[in-house]
Amino acid sequence: MHKYLKHLLIYSLVLIYSCTDEVKVQERTGLAPTTETPQANENKKYNAIINGFNKKIEILRKRIKNNSLDKIPTSVQEHKDRITAYEQFISWIEKNPDKKKELDEAWTEAYNLLEQRRAENAPEKTLAEYISDAIDCKENPSCQDTKKYGTQDNQINRLFGVNSVSIFISNNSKEIFVSFKQINISFIKDNF
Repeated sequence: MHKYLKHLLIYSLVLIYSCTDEVKVQERTGLAPTTETPQANENKKYNAIINGFNKKIEILRKRIKNNSLDKIPTSVQEHKDRITAYEQFISWIEKNPDKKKELDEAWTEAYNLLEQRRAENAPEKTLAEYISDAIDCKENPSCQDTKKYGTQDNQINRLFGVNSVSIFISNNSKEIFVSFKQINISFIKDNF
């Protein structure tokens, strides 16, 4: 009886080992190789840049809600109009993937500049996190990390702030698209 139990145990272990080994082989080789498609690359640029504008719009909404627009000389209605124009543009661009692709191509220089700065100052963060931290730092008076986001001032916050003011004057999504394609980074290049 003991003899059969030993054999049964040995055969069971061999079977378990064989099954486990085969799974490891499949894990190593993978069933389908994962490759990054050009679409994912393009969306990566788009998402990173849009993240900054989303953050600025979010802050503007909070300022309107908290009635803390005293630093900003324009009226509350003008800010609400900019928010509305931005929301309409985002809805429009999501329905037009070819236009989104054009923005990806147009934003290559800005993306590369931001990515280079992030790699130098915050390699442990994603670009979206780095941009969000830069904008949060500008909003927080106790933040002393401004050199992390530009040589003289928080250039990342400035990039998204200045462009959001100039781009969202129009309520027409096509006009906003044209302005977005020509995003102005010239004023931060030398101070980055």
